[in-house]
Amino acid sequence: MAYTGDSRPVLRIALPAGTRLHPMAHVAAVRAIIPLIYKAARSHLADADLLIREAAVYAAAMTFAVPESAAHVPELVPLVRGTLGVSEYRGYQYMAKRCLVTWGVEPGPLPDPLISGPEPRDRPWEGGCSDDPPF
Repeated sequence: MAYTGDSRPVLRIALPAGTRLHPMAHVAAVRAIIPLIYKAARSHLADADLLIREAAVYAAAMTFAVPESAAHVPELVPLVRGTLGVSEYRGYQYMAKRCLVTWGVEPGPLPDPLISGPEPRDRPWEGGCSDDPPF
């Protein structure tokens, strides 16, 4: 399905053209998809490939915004702390801290990217350009 700029592409498939939706129908549709995202991510939470494991833990953690998923929080806390919290990608580190705090779990000594400055690896331009400008 091509993107049309409409915010209802999933709902549009199942509804006849011209059907007016209740404003909360969008929320209900998204909430219906969330358990499917968790189910898909769960099978990759212990993947040997670090990039896949990080993406799976991140996706699973993002599904816990809905109350129905709260029962799974205790099983994901060590994965968030041990995978996202130690990731080289600072965005994952930030999300680990955000998730743990949101879930009421002490985040421990995770870095706070909003307070600490970026590491040199996050600023590849720091040493200047190695090539002459093309102009």
